[in-house]
Amino acid sequence: MASVTVQRYLDDSHAHYVSIAHMPVYTAQESAEATHVSGYQYAKVVIVKVKDVLTMLVVPACSHIDIRCLQKVFATPAVLLVAEKEFAKAFADCERGAIPPFGHLYRMPVYLSRIFHADRAIVFNGGLYNEAIQMPYKYFIDLVSPDGFID
Repeated sequence: MASVTVQRYLDDSHAHYVSIAHMPVYTAQESAEATHVSGYQYAKVVIVKVKDVLTMLVVPACSHIDIRCLQKVFATPAVLLVAEKEFAKAFADCERGAIPPFGHLYRMPVYLSRIFHADRAIVFNGGLYNEAIQMPYKYFIDLVSPDGFID
C-alpha cells in the first residue's frame, strides 16, 4: 500500500482511488509506462526552493522544469531546484524518489500544473517504487488544495 501518511489521508478523506501495483521503477516516466498511462496523465513531484521555502511542484511525468519560467511565476529570481538529500527527511515514510503529491501533509506549499485534464484520471506515486495511486482529477484537486498553478 501507499506510505502510512498517504494511506491514512486518503482513507480518512474517503477518497475515490485505486491502487495500482507494478514492477519497481525509479522515474516518473517509467512509472507512467508501468501503469499504462500517458506521461501527461502521470504526475511527478519536483521540489524547489522559492525564497528559501521548500515548495512542491506537481507536473506531468514527461515535462521538464524551466527555472526562468518559475522565476516569473513566483516573481523572484530566488528559485532553485533542490537536491534530494536536502528534503529526504521531510518524506521519511516514503521510498526515495517516490514522493506523493500532497505537499500539505509534509508542510510544503503545492503548485499544480495546468496541463492535467479535469475530465481524466490522474496517476501518481503513493510513496513506494512499486505502487501508484489513480483517482479522478476532480477528487485529486480537492485533496491537494494547491496553493497555485503553473504552466
